[in-house]
Amino acid sequence: MSSLMNAENLSVILVEPTHPGNIGATARAMANMGVRDLRLVRPKDHLNEEALQRAAHGLEVLEKARKFDNVEDSLHDLHWVAGTTARNRAKQDRTVILPEVVQNLPSQDCRMGFMFGRESSGLTNEELSLCSLLIHIPTHNLASSLNLSHAVLVTLYEVFRPSMIESTPVSDVPFSDNESDRASISAIAGLRQHLKSVLTQTGFIKTHQETGIMNRFDDFFARAEPTSNDVQMWRGVLHRVELTIGDHKPK
Repeated sequence: MSSLMNAENLSVILVEPTHPGNIGATARAMANMGVRDLRLVRPKDHLNEEALQRAAHGLEVLEKARKFDNVEDSLHDLHWVAGTTARNRAKQDRTVILPEVVQNLPSQDCRMGFMFGRESSGLTNEELSLCSLLIHIPTHNLASSLNLSHAVLVTLYEVFRPSMIESTPVSDVPFSDNESDRASISAIAGLRQHLKSVLTQTGFIKTHQETGIMNRFDDFFARAEPTSNDVQMWRGVLHRVELTIGDHKPK
């Protein structure tokens, strides 16, 4: 991965933010780092007076923010997404602490997103399963979570710090019209659901094993960085398995 990050390729996704002031402050933090694409999943009053005031010079980011009804739709055009977690999920090998995030960014130029969860409860396990990378921000043990806008700011700062050190304006990094063939988050999510269904049908997954096994597949997908063709091939394989299962069911 190049040490230079293209802000035009980056999106910030807030899932069900409940405090308008945090949304406005997030827009301000994004403007500080040159990021303009803010996506909101079922936000609350994101354009009220408090949000507008706290956005300050990020007002345009806030006003142009796009709203979505669900997480999957908010990730529809992204090829890689990282989600933040207050828990250090050491057993999941796609979990990194924040300072290491730059070393784990994708090697290809593609559309990327950083996803942040609810102020009260963060991201659900299902939402984290959509992520290519999980980011844990280390804090003092007695205060394990950050304010939402603070989490956005420190994450973006770490991502763009190499660019700032090299004194290269983020806006000068060229944007490629030829996006990589890396599979989108939604395509991988579809493959994951298809795989889960087939493994359940074959008896490979038992109810008490579901979370652990699918977490291991999530880690595998994150390491593999599958292309669109890879996903199509595996969906075809799974479809053939389903047909074979149907042929062998008792008539």
